[in-house]
Amino acid sequence: MAEKYGVSVPQLAIKYCLQPGLLPLPKASSAGHMKNNTELDFEISTVDMATLKTVQMADYGSDQAFPVYSGKQD
Repeated sequence: MAEKYGVSVPQLAIKYCLQPGLLPLPKASSAGHMKNNTELDFEISTVDMATLKTVQMADYGSDQAFPVYSGKQD
């Protein structure tokens, strides 16, 4: 979906929070990432917002084997 809007995944996630009035607390590891996180000159459509709301926290696809996603601890 980020590709559809021509933005990064973090930008989409931040906008997903901001659009309904929530306050996200994004983390950036560099000045470049921080700048990228502020470039949010787009609107997520109502249909796409509804789709994003259906994403389940455990829905990580092929990455679900990673401990950080699967809830497993070292």
